[in-house]
Amino acid sequence: MTQQNPSDPLSNLLTSQHFAVIATESKKQPYTNLVSFVCSSDFHHLFFPTKKETQKFLNISENSHVAVLIDNRENAPSDLSKAITITAIGNAQVLKQDRDAAVRLLLQKHPDLSTFVSDPSCVIIDVTVHTYQIVQKFEHIQFITMADMRE
Repeated sequence: MTQQNPSDPLSNLLTSQHFAVIATESKKQPYTNLVSFVCSSDFHHLFFPTKKETQKFLNISENSHVAVLIDNRENAPSDLSKAITITAIGNAQVLKQDRDAAVRLLLQKHPDLSTFVSDPSCVIIDVTVHTYQIVQKFEHIQFITMADMRE
């Protein structure tokens, strides 16, 4: 698979930001969590570690549909003109193949997670992204589907 060159805001935010908010759902109740994440080189996957005893893990086990919010806001008035948000919409599952490769990617971006990811109760979640929604200046909205990024 060749590496794609997505639009600059998408590439810049996915590679520069360390944290994201994942939204899951259980029994028609939404649930959000802050997670450390990394993206694959082709931007088709987002990876984050979690422990099996968490609510987000239980929710993903019951319903794989998730949304992941990544942004660059600074909680300042300038956010109205400068903030960019990306929502990745996709399906999440425990990563079984290539776990070591995903852990290496995570640790390159988040070296402080070494102990966390080596814990036996820790799993790596793989979000297969179907669509990215990019919002700039609170008004300019762009959708990028993974099919658009394939050659």
